Amino acid sequence: MTLRLRERYDFIVVGGGIGGLAAAVAAADAGMSTVVLEKTSTFGGVTAYSNGQLWVPMSHQETEAGIEDSAESGAGYLLRLGMGFARESHVRAYARNAHRVVKYFEDVIDVRLTMIHGLPDYYYPDFDDAKPEGRYLEVEPFFGADLGENRGLLRTSPHQAFRLTHEDMWSLGSGARSYSWDRTLPDERERQDALCMGTGLAAYFLRGAIDKKAQLAGDVTVTELVTDATGRVTGVRVAGVDGVIRADRGVLIATGGYDWDPAAMRAFEGVVDIASAAPPAVVGDHLRLAGHIGARITQTPKPVRLGYKMPGRTDEGHQMTGIFRFPSYPHAILVNREGRRFCDESFYASIGHALKVIDGRAQRFVNWPCWMIFDSQYREQYAIGSVTPTSPVPPEWDWTTAETLAELARKIGVDADGLQTQVDTFNSDAAEGRDTQFRRGERPWSRKSYGDPAAAGHPNLGTIIKPPFFAMRPDLVGTGIPTAGLDTDEVGRVLGGTGEPISGLYAAGNSSAVLETGAGYQSGVANTRSLTVAYTSVRDAAQADGAPGRCG
Repeated sequence: MTLRLRERYDFIVVGGGIGGLAAAVAAADAGMSTVVLEKTSTFGGVTAYSNGQLWVPMSHQETEAGIEDSAESGAGYLLRLGMGFARESHVRAYARNAHRVVKYFEDVIDVRLTMIHGLPDYYYPDFDDAKPEGRYLEVEPFFGADLGENRGLLRTSPHQAFRLTHEDMWSLGSGARSYSWDRTLPDERERQDALCMGTGLAAYFLRGAIDKKAQLAGDVTVTELVTDATGRVTGVRVAGVDGVIRADRGVLIATGGYDWDPAAMRAFEGVVDIASAAPPAVVGDHLRLAGHIGARITQTPKPVRLGYKMPGRTDEGHQMTGIFRFPSYPHAILVNREGRRFCDESFYASIGHALKVIDGRAQRFVNWPCWMIFDSQYREQYAIGSVTPTSPVPPEWDWTTAETLAELARKIGVDADGLQTQVDTFNSDAAEGRDTQFRRGERPWSRKSYGDPAAAGHPNLGTIIKPPFFAMRPDLVGTGIPTAGLDTDEVGRVLGGTGEPISGLYAAGNSSAVLETGAGYQSGVANTRSLTVAYTSVRDAAQADGAPGRCG
C-alpha cells in the first residue's frame, strides 16, 4: 500500500463519518493541518445510512418561524427522556451549543438546512418540554455533481429513499406503498443525482472537508494510539506505514460503534444472534484503540431493533439487513411464543425494550423470538422492503402461510389459543380505531412516519380477518447507535480510569457514550451530537495547554 501521508499533523481524525468530517472541517477552518483516516474507501459512515434528521433546540430556522424555545426547555426534554441515565452536564452542553454549532457549519461550508414542517417532538409529545414543531431540521437536496471527481467517495444509503426529503415522501404517501408512488419526482431527483436525508447530510460535510483542504485518506486502518511519557496521545500508527504519524494538537476517534463484533454486541447490548444495518466496518475500533491506553467505557440502556434480510443485497460482502418497520401498518401485529402482543408495534422503542425482558424462572427471553402476524389485506396492500404485493417471497425469509390462525400457530410453534384470543381482542379494538392494550398509533410519530395515511379508518390499525394468514419471523438488528461507548466529558475529551481526561484524545459520534439521551432515544440527536462534540473537541484542542506545535 502506498499512502501519501505526512509524518506530522496538527489534528488527526480517525473515522470518516459525520463526526469525523465535521471535526476535519472545524480543525481545518481553525488553521490546523488535518487528516481523516478512514478504514473503508467511502466516507459518511452510519449517518449516510440514516434519515439525516437533526434535533436542534433554538435553531435560527425555529426562531424565524416565530417558535419560542430555550436551552432550558431542550435540556428538560432530554433529561426526561434519559430516565436518570443521561448525564446532565452533557445534556446541558448539547442544549446550549447545538444551535450555535449547526449555524457555524451552515456558514462555513454552506450546509443548507430547513425546518421539517409539521413535525413535533413526536416520540414523546406528552413531555412538558416537547414542542409541536420546530426542532427538527433536514438538509435541502445536495447534487452529486457538486462533489465532482470525489463523488465516488460518498457512501450512499441502502435503507432510505435518499433522493427525497421528508416532506417529499409524506406528499407521496406511505413508504409501504412506495411501489405505487407517482414516479415523476423520484425519477427527476435520480436524474439530477439529488442527495437528501443522511446521504445528503454526509455529502455536504464531505464537500466541506474537501473545500477546507483537510486531507482524506481512505482504506487506512489505524492500529494503535501512541502516547508520550506523560500519557498524552501524540499520534497514531497505521497499517502499512512505518513509524508514527504525529498529532501535535490531538487525535479524535469517530469510528462508530461495534455492531459487527458479536462479542461486543452480546456483552453490551444484552442480546444474542444479532445482525446489523450499519456498515460492516463498524467493529469497535474505538474500544480497541482507546482501551489499550486505559480509556473508560460507560453504558446506558437502549432498545434493540427488529430487522430483516434484504433480498439479494450485500454490503462489503456481508448480507445486508434492513430495519423491520412493517408491523406498524394496519392488519399486522407482533406476538411472542404465547401468541400475545407485548408492545406498541408502531413505536420501535416500545418494541425494543420489550425484546430484552428476561423471565428469570424460565431463564429465557419473554418476547424473543417473535413473529409478525398479518393477513391477506396486508399482503394485498403493502410492500415489505422491496417485496411488493405481487412479488414472490424471498427464500432468505422465515415466512409461513396458513388458511387459519390455528394452523399458522401450529406451524410456527406459537400457542394457538393465545393467538386466536389475541387476534380477536385486536380486531375488536381495530374496528373501533383504538388499541386498549398498548395505545398503538396514538403518537404523532407513529401515524406520520410509520403509518399509512391512505388506510381506511386509522393509519396504524386494521383487522386481521382475511385468509390466508401469514407469519414472518424477523431478526434482531443493530443500527450503529450503541448502548456503550467511550466515556467523555461534555467537551468530548476521553476519560481515563480515574475519571480524568486523557490528554490529546477526543471522541465523537457513536464512539462516545450517548450520554445526552441516557435510556431514551430521539431521532436527530445522534447526528446533532456528532456535529456538536466534534466542534467542541476541536476548539478544545486548538486552545489546549501543553500541546506541542501551534495552529496556523
